[in-house]
Amino acid sequence: MDYTTLVAAETTQGSIKYWINYSRIDSAGILSEAQAWIYQRLRVRQMVEMASVSIASGASTASLPSDYLDPIHLGIPGTINEIRLTDPQRFRGLLGFDSDGSLPSGTPTRWADYDDTINLNSEADQAYTAKLVYYAEPTALSGANETNWLTDRYPMLLRNVCTMFAADARKDWALMERKQVQAMELISQIKAESDLGMRGMELDFNWEGHP
Repeated sequence: MDYTTLVAAETTQGSIKYWINYSRIDSAGILSEAQAWIYQRLRVRQMVEMASVSIASGASTASLPSDYLDPIHLGIPGTINEIRLTDPQRFRGLLGFDSDGSLPSGTPTRWADYDDTINLNSEADQAYTAKLVYYAEPTALSGANETNWLTDRYPMLLRNVCTMFAADARKDWALMERKQVQAMELISQIKAESDLGMRGMELDFNWEGHP
C-alpha cells in the first residue's frame, strides 16, 4: 500500500476508487480526511516524537511544535527534569502575580496547554532550550512521502476508513456505516495491541510523590 496506488485510477487494484468501484471521487481529498480521522482517535508509540522548545529570556510562553497532538513530558536538560503539566484552572490559581500583574522571574516549574501555547508559571530568568516528548501528527502521505507506519503496519485500518469516506462521497450510507463500525473495531484492537508494549514497564501512580 502506498500513496500512488491509493490515489490511482479505478482500474488500479488497491486504489480507493477500485475499492469503491467508482471513479467520480476525490481520492487525494478522501485520503487526507481518512488520515485526519485516524489520527484524531489513535495514539500509538509510532506517533511519539521529541522536539526542542525555545524559551526566550523573560518569556512566560513558548510555541508548541506544528505537529503537536498531545503532551507526554516537558523538561529542561541540566536544569529541571520535569516541568509539571497542570490543568489550566489549577495552573492559573497557582500563578504568583505581583501587584503589577507580572510573574516572578525564574526557572519554570509548571506549564499548562491552552491558547495552543505552552504557558509557563514564571518569566524565564534566562534563555532555555526545553525538550518536549509528545504525540505528533504524522507527515501526510503524498508523492514525496509514499508510505508510513500506517500503510505498512495497519493497512486494513486505512483501507476501511478510506472506503468509509468514499462511501460518504457516493452517498452509500449503508456501506459508510458498516465501514465505520469496522474501523472503530480495528482501532480498539490496535489500542489493545499498543497496551501490550507496556509489558515490563515500571509505572509510577504518584506513589513516589513529586516536589
